[in-house]
Amino acid sequence: MARVILIFLFFLSFGFSDELKEKLKAFFEREGYVIKVEGDRVWVDIKNLREKEELTVLREGEEIIHPITKQSLGKELERIGKIVVEEVKDNFSVGKLVEGRGIKPGDRVKVEIKSLCYEGSEEGYFLLSSVFARVEKGKGCAYTVREFERGYGVEFKGSAIAFFEKPTVGVPKASLEDINILVKGKFVKQLPGLPISADVGDVAGDGKDHLVILFSGRVEVYEIVRNDIVLKASYSLPAGVPVSVVVASIGDEKKDYIIVNMVSGTRANSVILKMVGGVLVPVLKDVPYIMGVLDKTKPKETFLGQRFDSKVKFGNVLRLSFEGNKLQERGFFLAPRGFRIDSAIYYENYLIFVDGTGRLKVFEGDSEVYASEDSFDGSYAYAEIVEDIKDRVVFYPKPALVNLLNFRFALVPKNTAGNVLKILDILKFSRGELVIVGERKKSLVFSKTVRGSEFLEAIQAVVSTKDGRVFVLTGRVGTIPVQDKGELYELEFRLL
Repeated sequence: MARVILIFLFFLSFGFSDELKEKLKAFFEREGYVIKVEGDRVWVDIKNLREKEELTVLREGEEIIHPITKQSLGKELERIGKIVVEEVKDNFSVGKLVEGRGIKPGDRVKVEIKSLCYEGSEEGYFLLSSVFARVEKGKGCAYTVREFERGYGVEFKGSAIAFFEKPTVGVPKASLEDINILVKGKFVKQLPGLPISADVGDVAGDGKDHLVILFSGRVEVYEIVRNDIVLKASYSLPAGVPVSVVVASIGDEKKDYIIVNMVSGTRANSVILKMVGGVLVPVLKDVPYIMGVLDKTKPKETFLGQRFDSKVKFGNVLRLSFEGNKLQERGFFLAPRGFRIDSAIYYENYLIFVDGTGRLKVFEGDSEVYASEDSFDGSYAYAEIVEDIKDRVVFYPKPALVNLLNFRFALVPKNTAGNVLKILDILKFSRGELVIVGERKKSLVFSKTVRGSEFLEAIQAVVSTKDGRVFVLTGRVGTIPVQDKGELYELEFRLL
C-alpha cells in the first residue's frame, strides 16, 4: 500500500481563543491505538466516538531523519485498513474492520474526516477555514460545524456530537485597513459566452439566491449549488444592446424582479422581467432609463433611474416606484456631479460610484470623502451610439458588499485596458482586479487592491449571496465573436 506522511498545518485565526482552537483541533484529530483484535472485530482506546464514525488504521514505518540536522522528523505512516465504529463504551470502542487485514494491537487509529461543512456567518467560516485546510459551505458533508450565538456545534450525519463555546473574553479588533487579505479565485464553470453583467437574488420566490447572468441577446437564471450552477430559465431579449442587469425586490410580490438595462439606437430601452412558473416573462418594456437599486436592504426606497440618450449620455436621476407592474417617477434624486447609476451602490452611509472620467468616487451626503487617483477602465459591456458621429459608451461593473470577520466593505472591480488597443480603437483589457473600499473611521474612507485578485482580461461582475459566498464573472474577447467567452469563480478569502 502507498505510504503517506501525515503533516498537519494549523494557522493562527482571528477571534478563536487558543483554548478553543486546541479543543477543535483535538476533536477532529482524535486518535489512539488498537488494543484487541478478534476476526473482523477491533477494539480501540479512543474516547468520545460515535457509532458509524470511520477510523483509519495506520502502521508506523521507518523513522524520517533530516539529512542536515540529523534530527528525527517523525515516522512514516502506512494506511493498512478502515474500521466502522459499532459500539461505544466509556473507555474504549469496538468497530468492524471493513478494509484491510493483518490488523494487530499497537497499530494506530485515527478518526477519518472525509468532508467538513460549515453553516454560519462568513466570519465563522473564515475562522474555521484558517484552522482546517478544507472546509465547505453548506450541507452534505459527513461532519458539519454549525455556528450558534454561544459557540460552535458539531454534527455527524445529522446528529449532534459536540459543542464548543465561544470565548467570553473579547479580542482586540484590528482595523480593516491594517490587515492584509489574500483572495483566491476557485474556478467553478466555463460560461456559454461572454457575460455582460450579473447579479443575484430570489427570483423564484423560494427564499434562495439565484445567479442571473446577462449575455448578448439573452438573460439566464442559474440555481447555485455547492460547486456548480445549474441553468433554470432563459429569456431572449428584444432588439437592442444589453449593458447591465439588476436583481431586486422593487415590486409588490415576494420575489425579486430582473431589470435588464438596454440601449437601442440613441437612447435607453430597458426591460423588467419576473419569473412565473419557472419561466421568465416581461412585465415592462422600452423603459427610457438605465436603472439601479443602491441598497438591496431598502430596494423600494433606493430604486433609481437615470436618463440616457445620445446627447447627454448619463443625465438626470429620478426616484422610481414599481407598483402593479407600472413604473412611476417620484421626483429627482440629487446626485453628485459625474454620477453614473451603472456602478453606484450605498456602502453604510456612503454613496460609491465610478464617474464619467473613470475615477472611483465616494460621497457622504453632499461631501466628497474619497476620489481615486488612477482610472477604472470599465468592462466589455458597452453600447455604440450613432447619431452625427459614432460614439462608444462603456459601462462599469457594480461593486458588491462583503461581510468578512467583523468587517463590512465594498469590493469594486477595476479593469485595465491595453494602451495599444486603445489607440487602435479595439476594446480589450489586459487584466481585472478587485479593490476594497472601507471605512477607516467616520467620514474617512480608504481603498486598497486585494492581493491575489488579478484575473486575465476583465471582471464583468462581482456578486455576494445572502449566505456569504462571493462570485466573480470574467470575460475574454477574441478577434472574432465566437472566441468571446467567460468564466465563473468563487472567491476564498484568507488573512496574511
